[in-house]
Amino acid sequence: MNALAAQLDPFIAEVQQHWGVPGLAIAVVRRDGPVLVRAYGVRDVATSVPTDIATTFAIGSCTKAFTSGVAAALVDADVIGWDDPIRKYLPSFKLHDCWISDRVTLRDVLANRTGLSRASVAEYGSDLSRAEVLRQARHVQPIAGFRDQFTYSNIGYVIAAEAMAMSVGHSFDRVMDEYLLRPLGLRGREVSDAARATNNIAAPHYQIDGKVQSVPSLSFDNLLGAVGHSMSAQEAATWLAFHLEQGGRGGVQVISQQQLRETHLLQTVRRDRTANDGYGLGWHVRNQRIQHDGTVRGFRTNIWCDLEGGVAIFVATNIGSGFAHFAVTNRIIQAMRGEPFIDWITYFDDMARVELSERVARFDKERLAEPISASRWSQNDFVGTYRHEGFGLLHVEPRSDYLWFRIDGLSGFDGPLMRYSSLSFEYQGDRDAMAWPTMAVPRAPQGECARVRFCAAEDEVNALTWYDWFGSADFVRIK
Repeated sequence: MNALAAQLDPFIAEVQQHWGVPGLAIAVVRRDGPVLVRAYGVRDVATSVPTDIATTFAIGSCTKAFTSGVAAALVDADVIGWDDPIRKYLPSFKLHDCWISDRVTLRDVLANRTGLSRASVAEYGSDLSRAEVLRQARHVQPIAGFRDQFTYSNIGYVIAAEAMAMSVGHSFDRVMDEYLLRPLGLRGREVSDAARATNNIAAPHYQIDGKVQSVPSLSFDNLLGAVGHSMSAQEAATWLAFHLEQGGRGGVQVISQQQLRETHLLQTVRRDRTANDGYGLGWHVRNQRIQHDGTVRGFRTNIWCDLEGGVAIFVATNIGSGFAHFAVTNRIIQAMRGEPFIDWITYFDDMARVELSERVARFDKERLAEPISASRWSQNDFVGTYRHEGFGLLHVEPRSDYLWFRIDGLSGFDGPLMRYSSLSFEYQGDRDAMAWPTMAVPRAPQGECARVRFCAAEDEVNALTWYDWFGSADFVRIK
């Protein structure tokens, strides 16, 4: 343990400095026991209280493996079956297609093979209740055929969690506690924000005006099953060992090898049809290894397991930007394998720089090809209400010298639209769907953010396309 820490500590200090990471939690486990369980930095820059191995970090979409783990336990208990229709437990459940609604199963939603788009008001950060998120599923449009390929969806995991809850007649929190967390010796879902001051919980952070600051945490009650779990380095060591031991804990088989292995198996391939790369049940699967990362407001996490090689890694950070979680994971993998070290900080910086340069190049091309000065459209011509089947109503509203973007039920995404060409605007709201809404302030467009492009026919602006974290969404003007 000391030898690995000696190799990692200087690199982690460099990572913290480079990406402004307040705190990290790390667990490295082999099949024969923990190799390193450690915490670095502080819970909150406002208090400077240090982290320790019991400090919990929000793990975002790494929650999905817990949800599939609950499903495996319920299959073991003969409560549910992987291929049970969702309607067996949620009779009123509907998707966009009646035929699919009748046939979609727990396996389908857990394997992210429903074909659903992420372009939905309910997919992340909405103001909707849990019941409203479930009802919203019928409005989410497909981007692929049913059971055809991998299409990531938070809503699918909310559906799965609710179906499991109905299968035993208890809340999903209680089902998770009884069937998975307590048997593993882990605590239940995180305490409320009101209790934060007296609990060992990391605070979310962002870089705001060049300074790392803590921000309010985001409630995930409406997306339980998809996100919402939190974990410390100490707990992560138990969670990783459980997977390496194929469902066992301390000589006791908590979940059968057969059912836990079902979550680790490739269930659906990616859109490029790569046969060794796709999704299992709550895990990305590639070359017989499983992995999942998670990002929620102010946190980034990565979990990586080489089940055949018998080693697993957990890295959590309480900063909502940068690539510290991936850089540290990759350095640990190289250290465990005895490989030469790659400069992962430069690697991820270069990757981000290429992505940004491509975005800025497109921005410059549009700006120069369609100058505002030559446009027939005034800024007021874009003001109106637009509709998308999944997102619902988008309002483009006038401000003094810019426009304002607002979607009903998605207030965290409210933000400025800053014009940079005849028909294009830079969307300066919550581009990553994670940040604190008050961070959205108008500034001169630089091509660094997401964008909204309007369409016009004859004498009217009649539609727009929003390009962002979910891909793209086409809205039609209704007034």
